[in-house]
Amino acid sequence: MKRANGIILLFILLIAGFTTTAAQNPFSDEPVQDLPTVSHPGTSTPSTNRPNSNNSTSGNGHAGTGNSGLVFKYNNLHYKILSEKTVEVTGEVRSVCKGRVEIPNIVKHDDKTYKVVGIGKAAFNNQKKLTEVVIPKTIQYIEKQAFGFTGLTNVIISADNVVVKKWAFFSCDNLKVVTLNGKKPQCSASAFELCWKMKELRIRGIASSNNGKKLKGTNAVIKVIK
Repeated sequence: MKRANGIILLFILLIAGFTTTAAQNPFSDEPVQDLPTVSHPGTSTPSTNRPNSNNSTSGNGHAGTGNSGLVFKYNNLHYKILSEKTVEVTGEVRSVCKGRVEIPNIVKHDDKTYKVVGIGKAAFNNQKKLTEVVIPKTIQYIEKQAFGFTGLTNVIISADNVVVKKWAFFSCDNLKVVTLNGKKPQCSASAFELCWKMKELRIRGIASSNNGKKLKGTNAVIKVIK
């Protein structure tokens, strides 16, 4: 009996330890989810698929010759090649940013033009002097921690069907208003967690019943715009 009780106690302690460890790591991997009950009436959920990418990086190579994963610099930002025609802004090599940053819709490398389709994980993370960002309509996704801990105050995202991942704007202390102007955006419920100064998340083209609903982990409410 004593041995059985000891085994049960050990099991309880192991479970408690695992739970504590998980709670201390807010950047765990979780799937993208829609905002609670936020829906697009009469439409299907936007795809969360992104262009194929190779996690490896390379310091050389020539565009158009199996170049996926190559990181290059263009106008002070670093980009990673995803395919023959697409790139994402990457955090694998740090770009130091301050003030207003405008992400272009196309970039060039080795005489080849690429469309900018995503903002990669931690691309601008902890850039305290970054206060404003202009996001082009070509962007399909904004990854986890892409703008975490930045000095952003206002964000406007005009891309259609954009997917904003969990903790994309985590703990942006000065962020007040975010506007999703594009058609059928999909946003994680935790995309703006711990942005306590945030007052509104403005979203175009969703059900009006979502108006006034509280946004998780903030003091903000959802405002449906037309």
